[in-house]
Amino acid sequence: MVPARLPVAPRPFRDELLSSWVVRVAARYGAEPLEVMIYLAGQGGRDAGARQVDDVAPDMELLRLWAKACRIDPERLHRRSLPSRYPAQPRDWFLTETVPTCIACFDADVAAGRDAYLRGHWRLAEQVVCQSHRTMLLDRCSACLGRLRPSFRMLNGLLRPFCRRCDAVLTGGGGEVEDPLKVDFAAEVLELQRQISRIVRGDSARLDRLDYAIRTLWAPLDRDGAARPVLALWFEQPGWNCPFEARAAVGSSAPLQHLSVRWRALTLVILHDIFGPDLGPGAVLPGAALVLFRRAAPMLWLAHSRDARNRKGKRAIDVGADRVHRLSKRRFHRLNRNFLDERGDFGRIHP
Repeated sequence: MVPARLPVAPRPFRDELLSSWVVRVAARYGAEPLEVMIYLAGQGGRDAGARQVDDVAPDMELLRLWAKACRIDPERLHRRSLPSRYPAQPRDWFLTETVPTCIACFDADVAAGRDAYLRGHWRLAEQVVCQSHRTMLLDRCSACLGRLRPSFRMLNGLLRPFCRRCDAVLTGGGGEVEDPLKVDFAAEVLELQRQISRIVRGDSARLDRLDYAIRTLWAPLDRDGAARPVLALWFEQPGWNCPFEARAAVGSSAPLQHLSVRWRALTLVILHDIFGPDLGPGAVLPGAALVLFRRAAPMLWLAHSRDARNRKGKRAIDVGADRVHRLSKRRFHRLNRNFLDERGDFGRIHP
């Protein structure tokens, strides 16, 4: 059967996400990517209609269908995938669940008279500030304050971004108001972001220490069943509970994957506050780091436990975090503000 050919197929931008280009192609026909994929798979594929284009691990069979339909070299599409674009970036440092956006970049698309699109570097875990406009990336809609999931539709002949939840357009001043404090904060975090990027794609030894530091900050406290992260000690607030939007990071092997933009930015600030310019532990831990790291729950020893050996190769840190994740999803107790089934602790949290 002859593969389908789409009469209109926009070319991908140089810094565009692969999934963003697929959305732009489908939007030309007033359809969702899955609908177009089912059509293409029916013309020249097997079960490709049940899959979606993945920015981190793209399926070449899927890309060939899109490439033939849009008359593009499939290798050109593959080079738009994140591993091809950032070969030195570890997989844990790619965001897989959300894509934070820069409203100023969308406004720049409007001013340039082109389709709005998602940038590839927005899916890097260390990216929390737009390097072009020096503003914080957004993962919350400024209109409905819900989790931002952009959808794209044609408006005046060009593709424009909308909030999938409240249908508010994400251009024309829909972002945060220019506040001097926010501008200064974004500028400081931008420098930390650049340092982190150099570590992530540079020395593997420094990256291992950085990963260890971030995992420890978001590890649960040493008290059995505690759903609070070690980060609670840095806040110096006894009884501090992890915010709802950051609970999934507690005890996770890749905590940045589960954090919102503001919590990822704060993590970078805390790393600088504790470790200085190195942003990670060296041969000797600073005093502040000793206090925090001493209270981290010793999860790694679970690798040698009988329960861990029976988990068929499951990572030890995931095994040790199972109870923490279950607790973190439960409601707070109405009296002590701890999670249900967690013993109340009214004493000092500091050693």
